[in-house]
Amino acid sequence: MVGNIKKIILIAIIICSVSAFIYANKIEMASSVNRTALALNETLQLTVSVKGDSGNLPYFSVPTLQDFNIYGTSQSKSMSIINGKMSNSVNYIYTLSPKKIGEYVIPSFKIRYDGQEYQTDPITITVSKAQPTNSVSMQQTQIPQQKQTSQVYNFDTSKAVFVQASTNKKTAYINEKIIYTFSFYTSVNILSNPSYQAPNFVGFFAGNTTQNNYRTEINGREYIVTEVSTELYPQEEGYIKIEPAKIMVSIEDFSKNYDDFFASFFRRSKNVELTTDELKVKVLKVPQNIDMVGNFKISATVDKKTKKENEPFDLVVSIYGDGNIKTIQEPKIVLSDNLKQYETSEKIIKQQDKEVGKEFTILIMPLSAGEGEIKVLAKKYFNMQTKQIGTLPEKNIKVKILEDLSSPKISSNTEKEKKNFDYIDYDRVANVSQNVDFSLFIKIYKFITKPILWIICGALLLLYILIRLVIKYIQHINSDQQKLKNKKAYKKSKKYFQKAKKTKSTVEFYEYMYKGLLEYFASVLGQSADGLTAYKIRKELEQKSIDTKLIKQIEDIIDECSIALYSQSTIDKNLNLEDFYNKTFDVMKKLNI
Repeated sequence: MVGNIKKIILIAIIICSVSAFIYANKIEMASSVNRTALALNETLQLTVSVKGDSGNLPYFSVPTLQDFNIYGTSQSKSMSIINGKMSNSVNYIYTLSPKKIGEYVIPSFKIRYDGQEYQTDPITITVSKAQPTNSVSMQQTQIPQQKQTSQVYNFDTSKAVFVQASTNKKTAYINEKIIYTFSFYTSVNILSNPSYQAPNFVGFFAGNTTQNNYRTEINGREYIVTEVSTELYPQEEGYIKIEPAKIMVSIEDFSKNYDDFFASFFRRSKNVELTTDELKVKVLKVPQNIDMVGNFKISATVDKKTKKENEPFDLVVSIYGDGNIKTIQEPKIVLSDNLKQYETSEKIIKQQDKEVGKEFTILIMPLSAGEGEIKVLAKKYFNMQTKQIGTLPEKNIKVKILEDLSSPKISSNTEKEKKNFDYIDYDRVANVSQNVDFSLFIKIYKFITKPILWIICGALLLLYILIRLVIKYIQHINSDQQKLKNKKAYKKSKKYFQKAKKTKSTVEFYEYMYKGLLEYFASVLGQSADGLTAYKIRKELEQKSIDTKLIKQIEDIIDECSIALYSQSTIDKNLNLEDFYNKTFDVMKKLNI
């Protein structure tokens, strides 16, 4: 029987340990898109979700999306506690625009965490030719019937129908709004709906599209004008071309080659293809690489300024104005110690179908009673009108957190009972013991009081101490060998650092530095460079008791290389690469692993 008890206890310990290990390392990862087929001038939304039971979910590097431009990123976080177990999830949202027509694959996103690799499934995207922007169709319009004078019979297509394209600005800054206008002029009856093909707008982020119709007179001839206006936001520095727009239309033809008598009875049609001229826009870089371009205001509010403990509330931050609303990023906030930030959601604010702002709703949890303070930090933007850098002011909100009186409190009577706990009614215990089977507890007690058990525990303790001494001795012996290992690691990564120092290309510099750093740490940590991330390096260095400030510096250097390579945004060519190179080696010299 004693043997069975020992087996039961041992199996229970193993099951609990394995269950706790599996549960603590449970990670889920998935990716999805809001559409798998789109036109060349449209965008799709890619969402990468990471869920797990860990308090700090691992990060991942964005793979190279060579067939797409990344026009915006955002993320939302959420946390839930069920039966005392915490679960976190993070959604990383990317707005992608295809570069060309064809079928392309969004590759897998990968995470390596606690010795296991997690990855998403690849997604196939089909890109077709550009469609009329925002599916704007030109409605068939008819001009009032005119007397068919000699001016109409002497038909001239260039005067009867023509098109023009224009922009309201020839020079603009990155992310500054430009209005592209396509104008279709007609002075004859249209026999079918026009087929309009908008430009691809490569190098721009295309926003809202509107249509306007009006009449005008040119050189004595009356025209009906259909205008299609599209908001454009340039994404790169330099001269960007806007390809010609095209329109196919069937119009009424009163050519002089036809008999005048029959022309008055039969409507003859003529198909005409009209093309606009190519346009160029000069795009300037925004000072200090500020991502917000326009003229903005900010507001921050909470529904009530008096809250209770553990009663969550929403902080609503709104940034509104004139500019590229979609690219506005979540503002940074700082909270007092008795407040904690959780998930954030965002939405576009519209007025009469026009995007006028972005609203961020941030969930805040009060942790303890007292005065709480929320600071929405100042945010810079570039004002196109004044050509100066503006600042959205810092917003401070104070809330009063009240004690939650509904939670149970220890009364004075309970305290007295605790003080008198030494008094025991033995007669009552005796009566209860008659109805309870204590045989199992007695067997367990006899088992744990056996001398052999303590002898085994003592032997295991001595073995543990001996192993620790041996490990310490080996570490002492290998201290010099570790330095030699660091030198070998540097030799393996040296070729990349030398290439980085010689290259004149900013992109190649960051690529070689990134490869060199991964190769160095892979060699030092005894791992493969494939799948090695800044997060994994940080975990390994923490286990080796490296100074946290030094670990943060290393993580920032690797992240800077990763962002420069994979963010798909324009790299500042004025960066002092030599300073970055020297800073990297200064940090590496301080390592003692």
